[in-house]
Amino acid sequence: MLVENENFILLEENNKVIMKTVKPGFPIKSFDAMTADLPRLKLHSFNELMKALQTEGEHEIGIFSAPCEVYISPSKMKAELYIHATKEDFAVNKDTYFEQAIELLESKGVLYSKELLYNMPFVPSNPMPVAIGQEPVKGQDARVLYIEMPDRKPTLQEDGSVDHYELNFVTSIAKDEWLGEKIPAQEGTPGFDIFGDVIAAKKGEDVKLVYDRKSIGEFQEDGKIVLRALHGGALEQTNGVLGVGKQLIIPEDVGTKTGSITFDGAVRVYGTVQAGFSVNATGDISIEGKEGITNAKEIRSEEGDVYIKGGVFGAGETVIEAKNAVFVKHANNAKIYGKQVNIGLYSLGSEIYADYISIDRHKGKVIGGITEARFSIECAFAGNSHERLTKLTVKGVNKEAELEEIQRLAEQLKTEHEELKKIELTLKKMEAIKNNLTLDQLKMLDKMSTTILVKQQQIMSLDQTIKTKLELVQTATPPKIEVTREAYPGVNLQIGKLSTILNRETKGVFELTGEGVLNV
Repeated sequence: MLVENENFILLEENNKVIMKTVKPGFPIKSFDAMTADLPRLKLHSFNELMKALQTEGEHEIGIFSAPCEVYISPSKMKAELYIHATKEDFAVNKDTYFEQAIELLESKGVLYSKELLYNMPFVPSNPMPVAIGQEPVKGQDARVLYIEMPDRKPTLQEDGSVDHYELNFVTSIAKDEWLGEKIPAQEGTPGFDIFGDVIAAKKGEDVKLVYDRKSIGEFQEDGKIVLRALHGGALEQTNGVLGVGKQLIIPEDVGTKTGSITFDGAVRVYGTVQAGFSVNATGDISIEGKEGITNAKEIRSEEGDVYIKGGVFGAGETVIEAKNAVFVKHANNAKIYGKQVNIGLYSLGSEIYADYISIDRHKGKVIGGITEARFSIECAFAGNSHERLTKLTVKGVNKEAELEEIQRLAEQLKTEHEELKKIELTLKKMEAIKNNLTLDQLKMLDKMSTTILVKQQQIMSLDQTIKTKLELVQTATPPKIEVTREAYPGVNLQIGKLSTILNRETKGVFELTGEGVLNV
């Protein structure tokens, strides 16, 4: 018997706690105070207790737990000891309780520290963490380091009265030069559970080296994978892929000694390009002579950038063109085409066409000529005090028209695919009976093979055009012209289809308002 009063008798039978209620209505708070000295009592639920206190009869309300219990987490990473005793009882019988706890822990195979157990603070029926496993530690991920690419951001530096349009444009690479490395992923540190069983650790994540395997090789060195150039050339990075492109170095001028240059790769000219001569390359072109170029025929990069350190005097004939960016110190009566055109000092009487045109926003001038961008133009000064006609045009992108064109091209692409499929099917049938074909039919068979190649090229071209237009629509920004210092009378500002000729000096950002009005 555990408790007896005028309302009920509390008994323990085979570890079950039974309440025999003879007089209902015993207060719940009084019950809590009464059973405070029974730490081994575990009630089933509050509702069952309330029912037992209010209803005559015999009720099973809980269990009478063992003096010591051990809870082991499902992960086997933690063991908690519960000692069900009052503080007074525990103080008197501490050794007995610990002997029972030790016997229980050892019977379950739990690894624990006796010293930790004996020094652990005791709170009646509260969990005592007696064993904690060690989590495995994942290995360090692979680490990759690449050679730093040149930062193509031109700066104008003043040295007395001389301006230098400096740009770290071409990085020459020697054979076997270091281009990057990977420290492989490391093995992790194993862990263990409270039973001493080893828990395997995960190895660190691998990181893929991205590079052009035709120009760069992997080499095992001191436990690392090192990237080295397989041949000399110019450092390149195309769509995030590191490579070493072929490079032609002209130590002096391009002129009568060299003739015009056409090269599959990058071209670096330490001198200039003389009048009437050209440089055409698939890669980057760097003209590094301080005097720039005068009356050259053309400088054209099919896939890269063009950098002319000393600027251009074009006499209305010189053409500078790059697939990506053009960097020139100044442009005088030249024609320049690129995705982005950067001019350091001034554009005088030149024709410039690009998506983005930047003529140094602190002191760059554009005087005369045509400056036409798809998205933005920025400069410090536009026009001059003599009111020379200067055209600044930003066309913008008509997204609705572009999407309609994309839809039309997509339908055309679908038609081309269907026609190609029909021709291929016919060709397959004719090849199956090739030995029985007449001479005219064999000629037709050859013609069909040629038609298939043409169709495939048309499909590839259409597909690329669609992708380019989609990218244009997704990246298009509102058209604007920014003149930071002074725009003079005589400057023709045009954005989209709206234009105006300035009749007073002004400056600022010129763009279309929400109402479609040019804010001049």
